[in-house]
Amino acid sequence: MDRYRGHPAGAAQRERGIPFDARVALLQAALVPARVTREAAQALAALAHEHLLEGGQVVLDRTQRATALWLVVSGQVALGTLRQGKLAQQTRLVEPGQWLDVASAWLDGRYLEDAVTQSEALLWSFDVEAARECCMDHPSLADGLVRALARRVRCLTEGTLGLMLKDAEARCATWLLEHAELRPGSEGSKTALVALRERKRAIASQLAVTPETFSRVLRQLRERQVIDVAGYTVKVLDVEALRRVAGSPLSEHAAA
Repeated sequence: MDRYRGHPAGAAQRERGIPFDARVALLQAALVPARVTREAAQALAALAHEHLLEGGQVVLDRTQRATALWLVVSGQVALGTLRQGKLAQQTRLVEPGQWLDVASAWLDGRYLEDAVTQSEALLWSFDVEAARECCMDHPSLADGLVRALARRVRCLTEGTLGLMLKDAEARCATWLLEHAELRPGSEGSKTALVALRERKRAIASQLAVTPETFSRVLRQLRERQVIDVAGYTVKVLDVEALRRVAGSPLSEHAAA
């Protein structure tokens, strides 16, 4: 496969042997809640350029012109700001099935953030002009991409409002709710688990607090028996209490 012209890292690419039907299903899942037709997903899958990268490689560069939409297929990719070849500030961690950047290319500008792989990762890129033509032929695909973009805009807006309106404890509680996997407990109660897949420093950076403040908030929540922390796992003992600490309608849809 020829190297895709929009890929800055220059890493070798190779087929991963993912069956075409599985590729189609992955794309449909990445565009939920839109009901993208199989035909539309097949057309988009045919446009995918594969990028297999080792950990620590740059995927997107803010100095580069944005020409493609990017989807993470496997591995993890961190976004933020690169300084001297290292991610000095991390804004979010993108996992399989999530869009790395579904916005910048539509504006014919540059990528807003740098992106670096955290482990070996497989990504698909879609030339925006080819995707645009595909959307004209398949309206359900256009609906799916618009919804994916809208979700990202909503997330950014909620994050901005959270920074403006919430104190450090409420921001940390909101983050825990957003990353919690809800599980039914005994007698109708609810508990949830949060896997800390990022360094506390990276999480704190996203919340505009210091690592010490993030650790202090976790300790205070543990002392109040709202959560329990064991290694890299946070167990939410009282989901409703954590929602009260978050203290905003912004978190009502989280951990639901």
